[in-house]
Amino acid sequence: MLTPFPIEFMIIVTFAVVAILFVILISVVLVIHKAIEAQQIWREDRLYEEYSVLFAELLLQELPPLTSDAKPSAVFRQYDELIAPMQTRLKNLSSRRRRQHRHVLRKVLTDFAQDLSGETAERLVYFFYAFGFVDELCELLKSRHWWIRAQAARDLGLIRARRGIRYLTAALEDVHPDVRNQAMQSLIVLVGVEALRTIFRISRDLSAWTQVELSVIVMGFKEKAVPYLIEALDSSDESVVFFSLEMLSQIGFTAAVEPLLNLLTTHPRTSIRAKAAEALGRLGDGRAEGPLLSHISSGDTTLRLKAIEAVGRIGSPQAVQPLLRQWERGDIHERIVIARAIARCGEEGLSVIRSIAQGEPSLNTAIVGQVLEELGYIEEAA
Repeated sequence: MLTPFPIEFMIIVTFAVVAILFVILISVVLVIHKAIEAQQIWREDRLYEEYSVLFAELLLQELPPLTSDAKPSAVFRQYDELIAPMQTRLKNLSSRRRRQHRHVLRKVLTDFAQDLSGETAERLVYFFYAFGFVDELCELLKSRHWWIRAQAARDLGLIRARRGIRYLTAALEDVHPDVRNQAMQSLIVLVGVEALRTIFRISRDLSAWTQVELSVIVMGFKEKAVPYLIEALDSSDESVVFFSLEMLSQIGFTAAVEPLLNLLTTHPRTSIRAKAAEALGRLGDGRAEGPLLSHISSGDTTLRLKAIEAVGRIGSPQAVQPLLRQWERGDIHERIVIARAIARCGEEGLSVIRSIAQGEPSLNTAIVGQVLEELGYIEEAA
């Protein structure tokens, strides 16, 4: 007599069969999905080639010359006539195919925008507006996906769509840094150096990467960017102030000395006053020496050391005695900083450092010996 299978065994076998069927079903679905995806990519590639050829002809096509009394808008009517057949073609497509064609068409125009200039570029920008792509990009800046927002911000700059300025300005406050960076780059393209005013006014907590991107922009404008950097010194955001101080010191424009002195003497945050002292030292303007000397005995260590370093960069002999007085109070690290500053204060400062080096062996002689070695005077000191 046959023994019946236990119920537990039957359940296990049933679950195993179901699992195998489920895996097979998922595999079939994935294969079908990949096939559909590959076919869609193939179609889009063919459409891209087709529209690329077509728009290359439209962008290069010679237009009939306008009469002398023609209105400026007459050229836009010529542009409309060029794309009228294509607009009609798009209207006759189903909604699904129309979306696909418009997606490819927008990509073609955006890619062309990177290499065109002059009247051809103006014609392309008009096409972009005429097909409604500018409005589409502005809407895409509201997407819940950051990469879509970033791409839209980039494309608005590429096709020089000034209608997007308001949306790009809002994107400067986007939660994702890549979107903010792309919006910043596009605003510079659309507005020019004046966009820095808006960027500095709205920006908060500049990341290291954003500062790198901004520094490239600022150094491209150089002196033209100085007024906007000076305005940004009043920002409530410390990262914006720090960035502006750094850029002002790199550009080396003497018009920045007075605003920097104002920060050094009046700003409530010692971190910003210290950064202002550093920037003034890099500029090396003699007007800053007095205010900097008044801070070499500051109770804040960072501000005190930055002021000492800045005084050394200016290198005036009048700073030697005040620095020597501070030397007596400083610890070993501060004495090294002071010794470097004194050694840079002309022949008088170098003479003082050499005289200390020639004294009895001590911590002070070791410090100045190290400084003289750094400056290349070790043989003379010996």
